Amino acid sequence: MRGFKSIDRAMIFKPGAMVALAMIAIIALSQIIPPEGVSAQNPSNEITVTSNFAEAVDPRAAIELKLNRALKKEEGKLAVLIGAMDVSSLFKANETTLTYDSTALPLPLGESAVAVYLVSSAGEWKEIARLTLKVSNEKTGRSENNGNTVEKPTEEKPAEQIETKPAEQNVAAEGQTSDSQPQQRRRFGFDKLEFTPALTLSLKSQMAQSSVPAPGPSQRVVFTDLTFTAGARWEMARGSFSAQNQFDFVGVSFRQEAIRFGTLGDEAPRVDLSSYLMQNQIGKAKYLLGHTSYGAFRHLINGFSSRGMTFAVPINNRFDFSLAAMNGTSIVGYDNFFGIARRRHQLTSATLGFEFIPSRPGGLRLEAGMMSGWLQPLNNFSQGAINDAERSRGLGFRLLATDKTQRFRFEGGFTRNQFFNPADALLDQNQRTVDVRPLWRNAHYLDVAYDLLKDREVLKDKKLNLTIQVRHERVDPLFRSLGASTQADKLSNEIAVNASLGEISAQYSHHRFNDNLADIPSILKSLTRGHALSVSVPLASVFGDPQKPSNLLPRVAWNFNRVYQAGAAIPVNGGFEIDPASIPDFVGTNHAVTADWQFEKWRFGYRWNYSLQDNRQRGNETSDLRNFVNGVSVGATLHPNFDLNVELNAESALDRRTAGLNRTLRLAPNFTWRMTQIATLTSNVSFTLAADAADTRSSRNIEFDIQYAVSFNFEKDRFRKFAGQMFIRYANQYSRTRDLLFNDLTRNQTLNVGLSFTLF
Repeated sequence: MRGFKSIDRAMIFKPGAMVALAMIAIIALSQIIPPEGVSAQNPSNEITVTSNFAEAVDPRAAIELKLNRALKKEEGKLAVLIGAMDVSSLFKANETTLTYDSTALPLPLGESAVAVYLVSSAGEWKEIARLTLKVSNEKTGRSENNGNTVEKPTEEKPAEQIETKPAEQNVAAEGQTSDSQPQQRRRFGFDKLEFTPALTLSLKSQMAQSSVPAPGPSQRVVFTDLTFTAGARWEMARGSFSAQNQFDFVGVSFRQEAIRFGTLGDEAPRVDLSSYLMQNQIGKAKYLLGHTSYGAFRHLINGFSSRGMTFAVPINNRFDFSLAAMNGTSIVGYDNFFGIARRRHQLTSATLGFEFIPSRPGGLRLEAGMMSGWLQPLNNFSQGAINDAERSRGLGFRLLATDKTQRFRFEGGFTRNQFFNPADALLDQNQRTVDVRPLWRNAHYLDVAYDLLKDREVLKDKKLNLTIQVRHERVDPLFRSLGASTQADKLSNEIAVNASLGEISAQYSHHRFNDNLADIPSILKSLTRGHALSVSVPLASVFGDPQKPSNLLPRVAWNFNRVYQAGAAIPVNGGFEIDPASIPDFVGTNHAVTADWQFEKWRFGYRWNYSLQDNRQRGNETSDLRNFVNGVSVGATLHPNFDLNVELNAESALDRRTAGLNRTLRLAPNFTWRMTQIATLTSNVSFTLAADAADTRSSRNIEFDIQYAVSFNFEKDRFRKFAGQMFIRYANQYSRTRDLLFNDLTRNQTLNVGLSFTLF
């Protein structure tokens, strides 16, 4: 670490003295606990969901949804609907488990459909699981199906098996129920009263830093910052009333990291309210206040999240009603506590639902909704942009239908919305402007899926499934709703087929898209057509013995994509006559093949990718781009506590117009050593070499980091908890780029230490 010599040692070690002492104590503690083996896992690519409610459950039972792997950030988020009610915010989530605590908000009696959706960042909802939840009350011998209470039939006993009891045994003893069970003691008059605090203190420090070129004077080179997160959660229940409340706070010592520094600057408080949610229920009526999400209308209001209030109540076994009023943008802090202080910076929406078949919720359901929203030119707390004042209002309808076996699934929606820009003096700047005329525009969609074959046993121990899906969506030009993110002026159609036979799976889809629905001559009309095909085959289950699969046969997957995009015509007086090459006309093709072998201690993988962009624009016929990627990965569990992985990738990119060929080689070894039950040592190295075939430019990048981490947890109950985490990390980044004119060198070294303690 030669680069550290230039740093004043007093500057390095004074801020980190407390960190160093605590770190030494934790390292010593980590050597006490003996090592414990951890088995390696190899999650699949597709998200699958399983549950713990295969049989009927009690209304106050906790239900769980388990994922086969953790959800990646770029994939989006999960949404869960029980019947027609969005209960996503009521689930506690960790990496692979979603838990619904029914003790505060009981589950609806009867049979309900539990639908799990994957919601992309663009607001697209994709159903990944649909489960059946049966809830019964065994104590009363009664069940409820969407508001209809049904007596459960009791099994008659033969006369000789009927027992008679003395009359005095039928009288409940004092302090006991009629079935001889002791009554639950009430605390302060509540059937349930629980309080759970949470407090985590974190200390992060950059003890040393060195870089070439030298950092600017405003950059913090050495620092020690303290942050904390605190929260409180309490639950109350008595009879038909229940409440669940959660408050979370964040505090920082460095003001620039305050959660409202982007909007308040130096006036941002160091300790602030980050989020809260208060959920209250009386019978089946629910009232939520705080940070919530609302809406299931794709084009009107769809999963809009902000601070506000929501009210939902079933009117009877057919009708239900919900109402929401929320701030127009995401907010944090104590200001505008209820989220509805700014009347012209909020969204108000209501939904009325009608079940045509009360005995089977979701079998045929119609929802009607309205939304009215105002937005002033105000940013989100984490957003910096120049916004304009906007307003929209509209009506939406949504129809859901399924058959009894869930083989047929239908969802369709229609929205009529008005959008306009009110006058904004800040943007007008006293200039003469033309008012934007309010416009009413429409949008609609249809999603239909049908299982042609469902669990059809065609081979021994192998079931065949075949599903066809059809999607249609049309959004008028200039359509915009403040409650939903959607692209205006588009027509999209897609057909997809999903098939599986045992562990073999295949998917095919064809989509067609075009814009400029009004056929305005001066605007470019783009036509897009695409095909996608993917096949996954575990060769061991096809060619080998299913009872004793061979490790030599890998799981093979092939993905194919082909997209054609072109302009329908040259726009009139649109400026494209000068440069026809700017009109798109190309075919993009992509092939990807993967093969994975899994042994007891070893793992092998091979990746091959080929992509070609065939440009066909006038004047750019030879500007094709071709790319090859070959990758090999090797992993080994050399010891139950030691994993080693190595990746090697070779890439070549050819620009056929210039005949330029660029090659990139990357080698990335890494290891994880679980030294003890609480201590882990990890290291990652990456070597990347890149150059062109003519040797006119080249680059070399080396990244190295090593981290020692300790994590421990002592817990007896919610008031006697103590957990700690510590890490020390050294990172070194080196980059050198050379061409005919320049020779650039950058280097950066950092030494970071972090400590965190959870007291509750």
